[in-house]
Amino acid sequence: MASLSIQQSLELYKTMSSVRDFKVFMTSLSLSQVGGGDGIGLALVKAIVEFGGHVAVIGQREIPHADLRDIQDSSGESSVRYFRADIANELLLNIAFDQILAEFGRIDGVIACAGICIEKPFVEQTWEDVVRLHMVNSVGLFFTVQLAGNVVLIGSIATDGAVESQGLTAYSASKGSGKGLLHSLAVELAPKGIRWQTRPELETIMKSAVPMGRMADRRDLKGAAVYLLSGASLYTTGSNLVISGGIHAGRL
Repeated sequence: MASLSIQQSLELYKTMSSVRDFKVFMTSLSLSQVGGGDGIGLALVKAIVEFGGHVAVIGQREIPHADLRDIQDSSGESSVRYFRADIANELLLNIAFDQILAEFGRIDGVIACAGICIEKPFVEQTWEDVVRLHMVNSVGLFFTVQLAGNVVLIGSIATDGAVESQGLTAYSASKGSGKGLLHSLAVELAPKGIRWQTRPELETIMKSAVPMGRMADRRDLKGAAVYLLSGASLYTTGSNLVISGGIHAGRL
């Protein structure tokens, strides 16, 4: 694929005026999905491929998830490649991005959704637990976005309100760093044409608490990811798009 400069990419954004242009633009995208080997990440990989984008997936699995292989087999003209790396390891993270650039020619955007959760009561969390959480959810995230262009950060509704009996205090503290990055970098990097968004995911809680009456499905996130990565959101940065079934507003 031919490589485009940031300025050329911005000019391409500005020419969009119709659904057809939106489709063409998405087809031209080369995206990196960090933490796309499982769960939410797989759904977002599929969403990008359905819109014609090319995706580089970074995950820790030695062998890609079977669902990712299915997406690769049905991706048509879209290129979907898997790169193994631990984002808490600076050297391995940099090597993965270098490999992606060598193969794809450019990276137009990144979905940063790698994350781990250790559920324990606050007083039972160990030093090792908390360091591990922050190395992936905070430090790994920081250096992932440092290597990226336009970025969608996958956050957690746990940072907006405590969930009783879930033991998510240490997890919430580690995921909260994403909000700090979101607002600071949206201001610092806007002059360079780099945009930042977050999309909080719904944690496992009682269905009866969610106003919409059901738990979130990872497919609920697909439209938001495509929108935030595309030129349709050109004037959107520093936004926290909450997809929570309404629980952030109040519980039943």
